[in-house]
Amino acid sequence: MVGGAVRDLYLGFTPRDYDFLVEDPKKEAEAAAQALGLDVFALREGVMRAQGRGLVLDFAPLPEGGLFADLCRRDYTVNALAMNRRGAVFGLKRGLMDLKARRLRALARENLEADPVRAFRAVRLWVTRGLRPEPRTWSWIREEARRIRFRPPPMERIAEEFRQILGHPRAAFGVQKLKESGLLAVFLPELATGAGVAQGGYHHLDVLGHEIEALFELLCRFPEAGLDLRFATLVHDVAKPLVRQWDETRGYYRFFHHDEDGAALARTLARRLGFGREDRRRIEAWVRAHMRLPPESAKGFLRWLFKYRTLLPELLMLQISDRAASRGPLSDPEEAHWLTQRLDAARRRLAQLPTRPRLDGRELMALTGRSGGPWIEQLKALLLKAEWEGKVSSYEEAKDFVKSWHEAEAAAARDPRNAGGLPPQRPHGD
Repeated sequence: MVGGAVRDLYLGFTPRDYDFLVEDPKKEAEAAAQALGLDVFALREGVMRAQGRGLVLDFAPLPEGGLFADLCRRDYTVNALAMNRRGAVFGLKRGLMDLKARRLRALARENLEADPVRAFRAVRLWVTRGLRPEPRTWSWIREEARRIRFRPPPMERIAEEFRQILGHPRAAFGVQKLKESGLLAVFLPELATGAGVAQGGYHHLDVLGHEIEALFELLCRFPEAGLDLRFATLVHDVAKPLVRQWDETRGYYRFFHHDEDGAALARTLARRLGFGREDRRRIEAWVRAHMRLPPESAKGFLRWLFKYRTLLPELLMLQISDRAASRGPLSDPEEAHWLTQRLDAARRRLAQLPTRPRLDGRELMALTGRSGGPWIEQLKALLLKAEWEGKVSSYEEAKDFVKSWHEAEAAAARDPRNAGGLPPQRPHGD
């Protein structure tokens, strides 16, 4: 066994990916697949993979020059280690020394240049394994970031490293190190542009610093936050550098429509990083709505809950983190407390309120005598809103609501003023 699996086992982690150097890769891969119930296939010429049940086992032949030659081609000394069948760890002496000291040292500069993803791996290992790059290695990583900025490696490989950073409790620290190394500008230049963009007014940090701090606040307060919400929090102000305008009257910059422009940009960045369609939709919606704070009045809050019901409670989690990061230690604790109360209230109300109307599409068609169409979803939303507001509380009241809606629609369609093609006015719309 060689490489990262040896490193992780030595540090007390349970790896999922294992690399083996063997005399007969095909024979060993098939034996492992049969013993563990895995699928086996050729990864590339001479290399076999057994995969399944959350495990990836790669079997490669010993290279020319033997084990020592293989270890010397690896990226960092802590990965230039091997373990035999009896569990003895051996390899480069400096590798074990660096592993004990939690130090990340590149074997050679040309080893980093051989695969640009190795620079990203350094930040990931710093975040997830606590292996800190020593000064010369960190200098090489920064130079590598400048070298590959306009010739980045395949995005799917970078995205895998970034997702592991983003999924860790120290994700904000990882993004900060990506920024400091210059690697953030390689795959998310739109986000990196926020560095040095002053805000003033309510904010105490530049745009990128605020976004990183918002991610930090999110993970401190809501460690259960998923990858999609973490990413939305990180990029919620990504459009600010594009829309920044100086306000002479107020004496600081303003960022009109940064939420709307940022939503479209956030969706593009999420697609670049391989987020699924539903994740991209949520990320876009959260960024677009992050400035829409809940109102104080009970009726207004209920209307707000209904409007953003599909984005909750995550939208409030983003808003709390955003406000807490705006002024740092100078933030108003009462505001954060009020938003936290809104979050608790939202969770209680959402648990009590119905998620779908009392009547389904077939019942709506039967009551109105109309065939299917977009009007069904529109009417279901109106009926659900009426139930939330307490206007409909029984099956009979729901049928009466639908009949009244249908009669109003029919009357509006007969109105001569609509002969020119004007749409009928819905009596129960927003």
